[in-house]
Amino acid sequence: MNQKRSLWREPMIWMLVGLPLASVVIGFSLLFAAVHPGREDRETVDRTTQVGRMLVSAHSLTEVSTRGLVLRTKGDMIEALPMDGDFPRGGKLTLTLTSPHSADGSRTYQLAPSELGWRGVGSLEGSDDWAVRLGSDDGGWLLHGQWPSQARFIHLMP
Repeated sequence: MNQKRSLWREPMIWMLVGLPLASVVIGFSLLFAAVHPGREDRETVDRTTQVGRMLVSAHSLTEVSTRGLVLRTKGDMIEALPMDGDFPRGGKLTLTLTSPHSADGSRTYQLAPSELGWRGVGSLEGSDDWAVRLGSDDGGWLLHGQWPSQARFIHLMP
């Protein structure tokens, strides 16, 4: 009756050896996954890089502001104000607002240079949310964003 069992048939041995061994294998598999990104990760990085290239096409990365600009309405005027002095200046801007709920669909405004940034005649009456597309006339950069219906201003960043 006093028969000796094999050491590997004891559950405590599996807990003492198996659990640490399993954690080491899982750790190395996570390290491998972090070092070798999958196809989806590469597509996300490529899309982000493409958006950065659209903004920076004519300017080097050090010349373009990373703080973006503020787009606001003031009475019947729309203003675009850079957040710092590094933002590329000069020339007119084209602002396109698109709303799927609006009767006319989209609006386009030309913003001329002013003392603080750019300014143009226009307003955003109504309760529509707008998709914003703002770019320079020479095609040097382009910013996208959303303008909620009750907001007085939005911050557009590269």
